[in-house]
This record gives sequence, C-alpha cells and structure tokens, in this order.
Amino acid sequence: MTGRPLLVPLLGMVGGLASAHHLGIVLPYQFLPGLLVAALAAVFLKSRIPFTIILIALFFVWGSAALHPFLAPVHPPHHLVHSTDSKPVIVEGIVGVRPEASEGGMRIILNVDRIIRDEKCTAAIGRLLVYVREGRGTILTGDRVRLEARIREPANFGLPGEFDYRRYLAYRNICATASIKSADDILLIREATAHPVQRWFDRLAAELGGFIGSSAPAEGGLLRAILVGERGFVTEDTEDIYARAGVNHILSISGFHIGVIALTIHYLLFHLLVRCEFLTLHLNLRRTVLLATLPPVVFYLFIAGLAPATVRSVVMIALVTLALFLERETDSLNTLTAAAFGILMFNPQALFDISFQLSFLAIWGILVLTPLCMEPFGDLREGTLKKVLLFAAVSVAATIVTLLPVVHTFHRASVAGLVGNFVAVPLLGYGAVVAGFSALPLIYLFPAAAKFLLGIAAWLVRISDGIMATVAQIPPLPVRNATLADLFILYLALLALSLVKGKRIHYLLCALAAGLVLALHLPAVADSSKTLRITFFSVGQGESTLVTFPDGRRMLVDGGGSPHEGGMDVGRQLLAPALWSMGIGRLDVVVLTHPHPDHIKGLISLAALFPIGEFWESGITTPVGDHAKLREILAAHRVPVRYITSSSPPFSVGNVRIEPLAPAHRPLAEPDSDQNDDSLVFRLTHGTFSMLLTGDIGSYAEERLLYEPERLACTVLKVPHHGSRHSSSPRFLDAASPRLALISAGARNSFGLPSPETISRLRKRGVSVCRTDLNGTIQVASDGNGYSVKTFSDGHFH
Repeated sequence: MTGRPLLVPLLGMVGGLASAHHLGIVLPYQFLPGLLVAALAAVFLKSRIPFTIILIALFFVWGSAALHPFLAPVHPPHHLVHSTDSKPVIVEGIVGVRPEASEGGMRIILNVDRIIRDEKCTAAIGRLLVYVREGRGTILTGDRVRLEARIREPANFGLPGEFDYRRYLAYRNICATASIKSADDILLIREATAHPVQRWFDRLAAELGGFIGSSAPAEGGLLRAILVGERGFVTEDTEDIYARAGVNHILSISGFHIGVIALTIHYLLFHLLVRCEFLTLHLNLRRTVLLATLPPVVFYLFIAGLAPATVRSVVMIALVTLALFLERETDSLNTLTAAAFGILMFNPQALFDISFQLSFLAIWGILVLTPLCMEPFGDLREGTLKKVLLFAAVSVAATIVTLLPVVHTFHRASVAGLVGNFVAVPLLGYGAVVAGFSALPLIYLFPAAAKFLLGIAAWLVRISDGIMATVAQIPPLPVRNATLADLFILYLALLALSLVKGKRIHYLLCALAAGLVLALHLPAVADSSKTLRITFFSVGQGESTLVTFPDGRRMLVDGGGSPHEGGMDVGRQLLAPALWSMGIGRLDVVVLTHPHPDHIKGLISLAALFPIGEFWESGITTPVGDHAKLREILAAHRVPVRYITSSSPPFSVGNVRIEPLAPAHRPLAEPDSDQNDDSLVFRLTHGTFSMLLTGDIGSYAEERLLYEPERLACTVLKVPHHGSRHSSSPRFLDAASPRLALISAGARNSFGLPSPETISRLRKRGVSVCRTDLNGTIQVASDGNGYSVKTFSDGHFH
C-alpha cells in the first residue's frame, strides 16, 4: 500500500468509527499513547507488517474514542436537557447556524444561554432545535431571540428500519428539541450579537434567494436550492418526482455543482486575464488562475450556508488545485483518500451522514468502475459517440456503487436515474447552474441582465421538470432492503478493486461481490414451527398491528396516522420502512377497524406502495375524506373489498381462527359522529392462544359485547382506545381475562393516554402491560400453546 499512504490510517479510523456506531465498542483515549510509542518503535523494524498493524490499531482506537462524546455525552447540571418537562418554559439564546426553511415553516438551531421558568431566570447551555410550523420570519445567524416552548428530548419510535433520528441529532450536538406554531412567536431581542461574518453571508443569501424567487415564481424554489442552498423552498411534489426519477441529488449543492461552478470561474477568469498582454508576459496564467479560482469558490461556500456536502467538495477542489499548482502528479484515489481522512479527523461523525457516504462512494465508484464499463469500447474513436458512452459509463458506475446505500437508507432502488441523469445533468447541472450562477453577481450591478439569465435558468428547469415527471414513471427495482452485510461486501469489493490490478481480476471481483449479495437475499426457508406472530408497531399516537400467520400470509390491522392535520405521513415514513426492513413486500390482507385519522392515514400511503391482496372493513356506505381517498386508491389497484360485521361467520387463515365480534351492522356515513364504537372487533385463535383486537371501542360497545362474555376470553388483549379511561371497564376486563395487555400510545402525548385508571384496573387483575410509548414495537409469538414477548431496540427484537 506504499502508493496509498493515507489508506491504512483511513481504514483503521473508519473501522473504529463503525464499531462504535454499530456495535457500541467505544475504546478509551488512554490506549493512544502506548500505541503511538509502539508505532514509532515499529518504524525501525525491517518488516513493515508490524508497523501497519499498529497503525491500523492506533487509528481504530482514535475512531472509536472520537464518537464517545456523541454516543454517551455527559451533561453538566445547567444543560438544557435537564429542563425537559411537560410544561412550557421561556428559552433565550443565539441563533447558531443559518435557519433552514421547510415547506411552510423553518428549523432553527439555538445556542441556549438562559431559561426562564416561573419568572425565575437560570443560566443554561446546549443546542436546541426549534421547529417552526408556520412562517419563516427574518431571523438570521447571530440574532438573540426568545421563545416559549416545551423542551423535549429527541426519541425514536422504536421501529424496525427506522431512521435513527436521536443519534442523527446527537452527531450535531443537539440533545433537545422544541416546537412552536408560528415565526411570530419568536421575539427578536437583539440583532447581530454573534457570528458577524456568517450573518453577513446569510443576509446576502436571503437577498439573492428573494430576487431569484421574485424573478421566477414558479421555478424559484428549485433555483434557490441549486444556487444558494435553500432546499426548503422546493415543494414536496417536486422532491418526490426527482427522487423517483433517481436524480434528487441535483437539488442540493453538491460536489458536482461546486465543480461546475469552479470550472466556470476558471474559464471566465482565464479568458478575461489572457486578454491582458502584461499579465500574459509576466505571469504563468494557468497556475495563477488555478489559485485565483479558490477565493470565489470559498466565497460561494459561505453563501451556500457551509453545508457539509459543500465543504467536502471545496476541500477536494482545494487539494486538486494545490497539487496542480505545485505541478505534482495527482492520483485521484489518493486525493479522495486525503479528503476523506482530513474531514473525518475534524468531523468524525460525518462518516454516518448519508450525503458524505454517497458523494465519496459515487466518486470512488466512478474511478474504479468506469474503466471497466468502457473496456469494450476501447477501440472506439474519440468523438461524440465515445463521449456519450463515457457519460453513460460514469452514470452506471455511480448508480451501481450507491444503489445499496440508497436502499439501506431510503428503501428505494431506481434505475430511472440512468435515464434521468442524461437529462438533469445537462439541463440543470450545466445549464441552469451556470446561467443562474452567472446571474448572482449581476443582481446588484445589472438587475435586468440577472433577470434575463435567471429566465434562461427557469426555462431549463421547466423543461427538466416535464421530462422528470415522465422519467419518474419508470417502475423502481423490487429491492427495498439492504443490510449492513450487503454494505460491507460492497466496500470490500471497492477496496479490492482499488488495490488489485488486472481487468480479469476486476471482473471476477465484481461477479463475486454481486453473487454474495444475491446469496444473502435468497428466499428464506418456510417457517416449520407454525408460529403466529403479532407485531404491535410503535407509531406514536396511532395504532397499527401486523399479524403474520403460520403459513406466511400477512395481515395489517390499521395504519396509524397523526390525529392532527399536518402531521407526519406514518405510512410512508414509519410503517413502509419497517415492513421493508422485515422483508415484507406484500400485504395479503389490510384491515381498517374504523376511519379515524390515527388509524387510517398511514394506510393511504401503504395502499400506494404495497401490493394488497384483500381489504377488510366494517363497510361505511358512503366514505368521505381520508376514507374516500383510501377507497379510490384501492379501486385503482383493483383490490377486492370485504365487509365484515358480527354477523359474518368465523373463518380461518393459516390454521388461525378469525371470529368477528363487532360491529353488529354496517355503520352509516356520519363524518362528524364518534365512530369509535363502530370499530371492527375480532378475535384470533391459534390452539390455546388467542388475541382480541378491539379498535377504539368505548364502554357502550363493550356493554354490547358483554351479551356473550365467553367470546371475549383471550390470552392477549389489544387495549381499546389507547388505554382511555372510558374503555376497558371492569366487567369487560373480567370477561376478557387477558394475561397480557398491549397499549398503543405516543410518548408524552397531549391526551394523557393511557389513563392511570386503565393501568390501575389492569394491574389489579395481574395483567402484564406492554406499551409502545415505553417499550417501542412489541412482538408476540405463539406456537398455539404458550407465547413469548419481545420488544424492539438496538436494531433487533429482544
């Protein structure tokens, strides 16, 4: 590895970081001095093997220890995490970074320095992420502000396949969050109290963004994203179209954008300076222009908000520029390795930023795979055809190496990007970016010329939007889950391709890696234990239950959803990733107990994302709102609908008896009425094990069910209505006589559920209680006799 001097320490560092992040192996810094002495001693040995091993160990320990402050932070007594409470407090601090726009609102990171509670002011420290649901205001970096909100510790839901939001924030030194309704709720105490340089750039970026938005109202959101880094102005529909087209990377200022801009600046400067005879005679213009390109690129970096992806790109450009200026031979992989090593030394947690992974992987893949893709065309003459083939090879290489990480993170695999890049890169990457960037300095000098150039950029965006809408219709690959083992094979193959020479060996390595990944995803052998599994998903203040029958068929009961308007899409953001990570690509049966938002909203997205064999409900005659929307999607996919009431006869699925108990009739369409008591209620029986699913029924429906109390007996009870005190009456619990009760409730929910009265009634009867707000996702398994209970944590059921 003598030709790759930084590769060994980089591998050691990455190994230490990965072991700490994924395995929790955190080694103390105290090992470093001893390893450093051993490495210095090993320098004098003839064999290089001991030195290499010690060097890897040294940086492994460094990488492992570097994450300790983020994985196990020690907060002083006056840290704001100690102020988390259900009661609002007044928070005061300084805006630490540029506020980030979101659709309709914004996000602010506040460096808190005081908290006021009960008119008592106390000093505090810590970074607070504030979600502003409506309005964007004029707050800038360095402003001192005050607001009133409840401080929350970020928490994950506890779902398979869930994005680790808590750790994502921890890696940014954010240990608490808050939410306010409007930007008007933020009181500006004093402007420009800190960060004067970045504040000036923020104001400049806001002014440039405002001019772009007013010059091109329809396309302004996308132009603001690719020119000044304000991605929050891109609509959700545009984001979705570009994501399905496989080119959503074009919407962020990335290495590609910075490279195009650097080339544009270099080209303009060179052709401007070469016209001066004095400079041509007395300076080496090519070397001078190389250095002269860096200051405007760094200036643009600050305008773009110092986004991590942009910083990485500028670092790489600076390294390449320095090497060319010194007339040193440049090795692309060495430059890539040096950039990664330097970034991780100063920002070790960047390794787990998906943008870091994808940008470096894409470049790495292009460097090692593009020559393989172009090998069959080696004898082709230089010309337009070869350039097109080279562009295609680059796109294929980048797509191949980023496919598994994208699937692992986003559960989406698309080949549409191979087509989309042929359109998006020329139109937006070279066209709109160059035209728009050229317009930026003219906004203050010649506004009319700037508007003309922005008009050209907007025209290119319109063409791109139209084509991307068509490309997005290309069906995605049927691959929704990639494991850490898949990623390890990918990285190992890329490493081998970088170190081993020989085209035949390279082809063999590619085939071997692809074969290993495919082998890991061969269909599993059918479960011979005849086990019934019930997975009670943690979806906040909603409800969703997956029943996996002994024969492998799967039934999803309800799909969760926010009880308030504007909440997250539980189906798309929580349940779909959970199902995909469990290897589920089809739902044989979907059941809706009743059409309230916290049960139906998630099903709308799931119905569009998953093939569904059959849909069951109690049968409201004229559905409205979300219910009507769900029915439309089901009809479009030709999913048969089955109406079930208490008069429906019992039936079996995979040797499990399903016995409908309620409602007694098909409910009428009364959107404003309380439909909880018309919830679909049924009992599953597998041998001596049984479970009662109750929807959101209240005491009135429970009384009706008590006409036949023997039909309520169960081993496991899905507690009605999230543990409301108006449900789970003493007589109902006595008739059901469960051994285990499952309650779905959101952490710290505003409804106060489950109620203390319900918990007390269950405990008085000796019933074990599992709650999603405390235990996360819960899985109950039974072979028809006993049962076992597992909860989800650390990426596994335990």
